[in-house]
Amino acid sequence: MSENTKETSPARELKHGHTVVGTVAVPLTPLSLSCNRGVLVRAAGAGDPVSNTDLVWVGRKAVTAGSNVGTGGVPILPGASIVLPVDDPSLVYVVSLSEGQDVSWLGI
Repeated sequence: MSENTKETSPARELKHGHTVVGTVAVPLTPLSLSCNRGVLVRAAGAGDPVSNTDLVWVGRKAVTAGSNVGTGGVPILPGASIVLPVDDPSLVYVVSLSEGQDVSWLGI
């Protein structure tokens, strides 16, 4: 591959979705999907139709909302995003201290 060539995926392979987040950890998607370069996770913010009012915490299946040493996830503020180097978005879990928070994700 030359320096000027970018590796891309056909549009038909684009993977994305939304997840409603509450006080119980849920996966980004219940479907096991393959993503080549990772997963972008974004919490709804001020410019979205409905903005989050609380942090969303991202981590593994046992993630908790907070900074517990063993289970606390990575906090995402409303409108912020994080890219995770994982190949399957169903392995990423999200939780909040408030019900009805929105997270969108995009396989990259």
